Amino acid sequence: MIPTLRTMTRKSKMGFGKYKDKTVQEMIDLRRTLDLISAYYKLTSINYQDDILTELKITEEYRIEKPSANKEMYYKFLNENGYKLRSIGQGADKLKKQTKSFSKSQLQGMNHGR
Repeated sequence: MIPTLRTMTRKSKMGFGKYKDKTVQEMIDLRRTLDLISAYYKLTSINYQDDILTELKITEEYRIEKPSANKEMYYKFLNENGYKLRSIGQGADKLKKQTKSFSKSQLQGMNHGR
């Protein structure tokens, strides 16, 4: 399958993900620029016009050849432009209940009401 390249303008609808009905300009207005940046680096078929890339602060040194994806460049861009990466153990994982493993005798005692 040959990947098709979508060069998106300000009026282009996202067409995927949580914000599929939003245009690129609406995403910028909603301050969801990180979602646009993430799509640029992680999705092979998404590209933006030069004025949008400039507004997202993706300069020539951070641009990648399309159609392709480059997560290393994405993390480099985030680190060098002051975006904070979420560390592991934050958010929903922090709220997840830890399971305790019981021995066979402990389970048997719980079943017998001890």
